[in-house]
Amino acid sequence: MKTAIAILNYNGKSWLEKFLPQVTAYSGNAEICVIDNQSTDDSVLFLQHLYPQVRIVINKRKFWFAKGYNEGLKTIEADIYCLLNSDVEVTDNWTVPF
Repeated sequence: MKTAIAILNYNGKSWLEKFLPQVTAYSGNAEICVIDNQSTDDSVLFLQHLYPQVRIVINKRKFWFAKGYNEGLKTIEADIYCLLNSDVEVTDNWTVPF
């Protein structure tokens, strides 16, 4: 089964800097996708330079929370989707079921 971890981002570079290292380190084979909601900070540039393994989906315009996720998820194919806020700290085995 293919798992995708989707993180909605809007001007959240500081959150990505703080929490994305753990997400990439502890997410196993899951595809990590950041859905950018038309950020005006350097979020996308930051991801492109430091996280080439992270898929960046850029929404055509800024949407509210649910619509932002829904628009981005249209471009991501997986069997299991994990919607993760950008300010969540994950730990080892966080994607493993109990």
